[in-house]
Amino acid sequence: MKHYLPKPIVRDVEVQKKYNWKVALTILVLFIASSIVNIPFSKEIRRLKLEPGEIDPKLSEPILETILAIGLTSAGLSSVFILLGLFASRKTHLGAPRLTALFSKERLSIYFNKKIVLSSIFIAVTAAILLLGLIEIQKEFHPVIAKYERPSKVFYILGAFVAAVSEEVLFRLGIMSIIISLIRYLKGIEKPSNAMYWTGIIISSILFGLMHIPMSSNFVELTIFTVSATMIGNLITGTTFGFIFWRWGLLNAMFAHFIFDIVFHVIGSPFN
Repeated sequence: MKHYLPKPIVRDVEVQKKYNWKVALTILVLFIASSIVNIPFSKEIRRLKLEPGEIDPKLSEPILETILAIGLTSAGLSSVFILLGLFASRKTHLGAPRLTALFSKERLSIYFNKKIVLSSIFIAVTAAILLLGLIEIQKEFHPVIAKYERPSKVFYILGAFVAAVSEEVLFRLGIMSIIISLIRYLKGIEKPSNAMYWTGIIISSILFGLMHIPMSSNFVELTIFTVSATMIGNLITGTTFGFIFWRWGLLNAMFAHFIFDIVFHVIGSPFN
């Protein structure tokens, strides 16, 4: 299949270094924006968990106060991952080549051409259809009863943007790049091998799955089965987005993640 996919983007380390702060600031703004967009989604989850007559004080907090608190918290958290991730990505030939190209005036078609876009869409949609199929099989043989109602599709559209930005920054640009950089350093080599990239993809995907377990507890009881299903599903998606990040950079991974969530949560709606 690799013969039909676009070649990996070749990153210019010196150009990445030159525009590092501009790229970092752009990613930071995107991350803060996604955190603010997530406010309605997170409030809707809290609302759906309320028992009749129960009041959640956080739902009535002033919106400006909430935006300020979320903005400051997300800025502090993401800054560490962004700076360390960009530093590590220069060592591992990863990073955000399209953003770098925007500032360096390189031809964007090299980094975000039609073939790369279509390949990212194809891979994301294939992963979504695979998981939707697995969930339908699971429903047939081992149905899981939901604890609470899930948010409507409108909220999942917002959630798709939020997850695409925040999770790719944290887990692909941040954790995956750092893991591969550490392996490269310990091995004492200049450029990571394919095995090192796959190791970073798998480890970061496992951590990606672990992060989703508390989120799953919002909707289902945590059992061996539901935890295993959460881990397997997110291992598949994390590997998918990690592969795209490796081949074509951060923005293409974000784009693929967004497409996946739209197909899976909004069109497929397996849990509603």
